[in-house]
Amino acid sequence: MRNIIQYVKDFGHKSFTEFPFNEVDSLILSQISYLNLDEFIPTVQDNKASVRLIDILSDKVIQRMCKDTLDEKKNIRLLKAIRESARFEQVHANYFLNLFHVEKIEQFCAVTFQFENFSYIAYRGTDLTLLGWYEDFNMALMDQIPAQEDASKYLDIVCSLLGLNEMIYIGGHSKGGNLAVYAAVFCSEYIKKRIIRIYDHDGPGFHKDIFNTKEYLSIEHKIAKTTCKESMVGILLIHTEKMEFVDSSGIGIMQHDPFNWKINKDGRFKKVKKANFFSKTFEKSSNEFIESTSIEDRKKFFDMLFKVAMEKDNSTIFDFKKHPFKYFRGIKKRYHSLSEKDRIFFKKMLKRYRALSRHNFRLLLKKNMKLKNKKDNQTDIIEEIYD
Repeated sequence: MRNIIQYVKDFGHKSFTEFPFNEVDSLILSQISYLNLDEFIPTVQDNKASVRLIDILSDKVIQRMCKDTLDEKKNIRLLKAIRESARFEQVHANYFLNLFHVEKIEQFCAVTFQFENFSYIAYRGTDLTLLGWYEDFNMALMDQIPAQEDASKYLDIVCSLLGLNEMIYIGGHSKGGNLAVYAAVFCSEYIKKRIIRIYDHDGPGFHKDIFNTKEYLSIEHKIAKTTCKESMVGILLIHTEKMEFVDSSGIGIMQHDPFNWKINKDGRFKKVKKANFFSKTFEKSSNEFIESTSIEDRKKFFDMLFKVAMEKDNSTIFDFKKHPFKYFRGIKKRYHSLSEKDRIFFKKMLKRYRALSRHNFRLLLKKNMKLKNKKDNQTDIIEEIYD
């Protein structure tokens, strides 16, 4: 299967003049933003010259960059392919910013990649910390989460540090895609004119509909929104219908993984016409649950959910993977430490979501069966005519 690693191998000999920067390059840089870059790339505050990416990619550094990431082996293979690639030979990196605020419930990270004629600002998506996921849930509560505010500030700062006329691409995967769109919508007109394209790779939508605002409409034509056929992230909250669906080899939530997105022989995403049945069920159920629940109850439920899930402030998915039984015992203990009133509320909310899921599953299944029967009947009529 062709994925982003194979893409680098297949198109790594082509310059950006021969084969212009595209959505796959954007996804690759978005994936790099998830890695442990802190020690190797100058920060916004450093005021240092950028570093050439391939100059820092020794075997030892690659191992450290990829240590304890979601898929160490594939990240290592990707960086080694980039190191051998003429396409990324002159790419420099700078202006790294990584923020983690427990009290604000914020996980934010961004990095800028500089090319010969343009720059690409990559916003990191949700990392492996549960605090990052907690912040994602807050998108259903707040008009602006802290990471969105910092995404706007980062865009302003970096654009002031780059050349006055330097053109930019911006993008990100998952929450990073949402941050890229948000920053572009609310930046100045001068910066908007410098933006070539905004890549939103399976990012969630917004709490309130910004799609009819003058700020959004002024950059709408520059946004490339992609999600996967069994999306469970990119279809959440309010979003524009102008999106394309990418074929993915993963199952369920693993379709969200950039390494599972399929690439055609021509170096573009392999597209499908629409999201599948399970994605539509999840979208309808999740959004109905959010819309039918008051903000107060949503906040109470999400706070409770993460109070039970998080063993400590910097808990990660790996804590669960390494010691699942211990982690489950901790969850059970934290759940039983809730008051009886809170436990009743918690179970009531879960029960309501399950009821919505079952209802929408049956509803969409019935609708799909009707469409299938209609198509079958049309086929029978056509066959009768030709017989």
